[in-house]
Amino acid sequence: MLRRLGAFAAGLPHIVLRNRGGGFALDGVRRPYHYARYNLTWLNERAVELPLALEVMRRGGRILEVGNVLAHYGELGHEVVDRYERAPGVRNIDVLSLEPGREWDRVVSISTVEHVGVDDEPRDPTRAVDAVRLLAGRVAAGGDLLITVPVGYNPVLDRALAAGEAGDLHVSALRRTGPGPRWEQAPPAAVLDEGYDYRQKTARALLVVRAGGARH
Repeated sequence: MLRRLGAFAAGLPHIVLRNRGGGFALDGVRRPYHYARYNLTWLNERAVELPLALEVMRRGGRILEVGNVLAHYGELGHEVVDRYERAPGVRNIDVLSLEPGREWDRVVSISTVEHVGVDDEPRDPTRAVDAVRLLAGRVAAGGDLLITVPVGYNPVLDRALAAGEAGDLHVSALRRTGPGPRWEQAPPAAVLDEGYDYRQKTARALLVVRAGGARH
C-alpha cells in the first residue's frame, strides 16, 4: 500500500501541472506517456498503451475495439465488443463470435485478448491466439491493427506471439524499468520471463502487436 501511495504521489505533479514531459520510444518513434486520473495510468501499462491506441483511433474510419477500455478516456462513437462489461453501445459477445466477413479500418484491443481462454469458458489459453489471428484477418486493406498484451497473464499467448505463430504481425515489447511511467523497448523474447504482477494488477512487460500503418 505504501509503495502504491508513493507512486501515486509521484504522478500528481504531472496531473496538477499538466506536465507532459518525458516519454517512451518504440521502434524508433518517441511518444509521451499518457497521464489520466482514471485507473492512475502512470502506475501501470496504460501510460504506454493509450498513446499507441489513441494514435490509431485518430486515423478514423470504421473502428472496432475489443474490450471496453478507451471509452473511459473519452473515446466514444466507435464499435465496441466486450464479453462481460455492460455499458451503452457495447455488444456483449465473445470475440471469437464476431460475424464472418465483416472488416474494419482500425481494430484495437488494449489488454483484453490475454483473458480469452483464461478467464472465460472454455478454459483453453490457445483460444487467445485464435482471437489474435481472427482480428488480424478482419482488418481491411490499408487498415491498422493494434493489440497490446501484458506479459505473463497468458504465457501460451506470449510465446506464440514472440515466435510469430499468430500470423504475419509485427511484435514489439516494452519493459517497465522503475516506479512510475518508466518503460523501454526490449526484444520480445527477452521479456517472456517477466511475470504479471497480480498484487498490483499491472504488467512488468508488454507485447505490442501491430499490422498495417500501426506498425510505425
